[in-house]
Amino acid sequence: MMIARLETIEEIIPIFREYLGWMRQFYTIYNFDAWCEGGLKNLQDYSMANDRRIYILKDSESIIGFALVNQHLRFNREGFAMAEFYIQKNHGRSGWGRRLAEHIFDQCCGSWEVAVTLKNNEALVFWKQVISFYTAGKFVEKKKTSFKGVGFLFNNIFNNVFNSES
Repeated sequence: MMIARLETIEEIIPIFREYLGWMRQFYTIYNFDAWCEGGLKNLQDYSMANDRRIYILKDSESIIGFALVNQHLRFNREGFAMAEFYIQKNHGRSGWGRRLAEHIFDQCCGSWEVAVTLKNNEALVFWKQVISFYTAGKFVEKKKTSFKGVGFLFNNIFNNVFNSES
């Protein structure tokens, strides 16, 4: 498996469409095609904006997962947000999602937030485990009335300082 950062979106459009189809179970969507168009338009911003990053997880043949990172925050004033994160179902529970998340955290030093809808129980468990392990339990869970979910907040400056010295 390989983790890489992309500068353009073309390579991830097919898996992003798959992700949108999977995510629709957590939201009330009346017009799926319009919702997808909006998602793809938002994805286009990742090719143009300096404050956005695309990471992929790839096996020898194809992309099996991706993560979108930006600085559009719900809970923090500054830092990074895991905006979207997806590992194909047939590659789930393999440890690759955790490796992708930790790799990204190591690339972006500072305050972090990962917001997860309350309806996505699998993601809530995943992120709590990954972030708890990554931070040695030094994270905070927050809720806001304007978001029907949980934010996992942490700062990885000390993790990266420690990791770079070892």
